Amino acid sequence: MTRRNATQDFMAHNQAMMHTYCHQLAATWFELHPEATAAELVEFLREQAEKAQTVAAEVYVAKEGMTMDEAMEFQVRHYDYRDMMRRELSVNG
Repeated sequence: MTRRNATQDFMAHNQAMMHTYCHQLAATWFELHPEATAAELVEFLREQAEKAQTVAAEVYVAKEGMTMDEAMEFQVRHYDYRDMMRRELSVNG
């Protein structure tokens, strides 16, 4: 077993849960929409992400005193994982 500190354990757990959730969400969506295309799934996931980002932005507004625009921009700057995903998928895909 790999030795990790508490922060690494937390991150590993979060990543596992996120991957599990995403897999189950996509699999269930295809189960309910067997005729759907991958592009339709991606659009559904984009819509779900936007809803979640809005809720998260509301938390930043309430707890950090940001405006909604500031909170949404903060998320764009700090929570864009596409480059990281490209690197991971090109190595592990």
